[in-house]
Amino acid sequence: MTCELVCTGWYSNDAARSYQTFGDDFIRSRDFRSLWWKSLDTFVQPRNVLIVDSASPIKPNDSLYSATPIQYIELLKNPGHSQNCTTHYCGAMAAIIIGLEYALHNDIEMFLYIEQDALIYGDGMLDKIKKCLTKRDLVFGNGGKYSDIEQTIFAANKKGIRKFLSALHSINFTDRQIQPEFKFMYAASKLNSFPLLKLVSWDNNKLTRRASTILLQRVLPLFKEFETLPFGYGRVRPINFNDDIFYFQQGSEDEIKAYRSLTGF
Repeated sequence: MTCELVCTGWYSNDAARSYQTFGDDFIRSRDFRSLWWKSLDTFVQPRNVLIVDSASPIKPNDSLYSATPIQYIELLKNPGHSQNCTTHYCGAMAAIIIGLEYALHNDIEMFLYIEQDALIYGDGMLDKIKKCLTKRDLVFGNGGKYSDIEQTIFAANKKGIRKFLSALHSINFTDRQIQPEFKFMYAASKLNSFPLLKLVSWDNNKLTRRASTILLQRVLPLFKEFETLPFGYGRVRPINFNDDIFYFQQGSEDEIKAYRSLTGF
């Protein structure tokens, strides 16, 4: 099994944002793209890359940075961030779902999603992800204290894609009502046929939502049908730049400097 396909999303805009952001603004700019590609081509070396563009007003110059074959799909409108999306799925979720469908229809054995603001490190990263996929058909990052999973990096085997997509599409709440991390955990668990997610909807009052969130965070992992990556960090901090393998997103100016110093990129 090789890394046949890496999927990522793309959106960049110089306008003021109506949602909370983290990390240095550099990671949301086109200028970050060369570093992202250097990271990807050095440590994953995918055969193909699919980029799902959320009707971005600023386009990436990907062909300047990589010789990897690239396919583009552009949405007719920007779905937005999960905090303010007006469609059923936010932009990041749209990229993942379209990527999974693309992988399914192209008979891809291994699908790998990497966020557009993520940086990766370590020659053995792909081998560790593949090992996780021999145990389960879906692999997420570990969300630490923020959530049980996060999707900075997300991997799937071919046989797990249809089941996961079916469970995900059966959730009748938008990403604004229920955060994507909960949807992923739910769709990748044995509880996906039970109407439990409505308990954590933002439509509920604060007390109900908070108590239900704590409950589901404890219950869902007991019924999980996914693995978590055996390395960090995603959005978890601090980052140990001495690790042999790691990844992170939402990098600060200092973290990006440390990554450049480590890799020489």
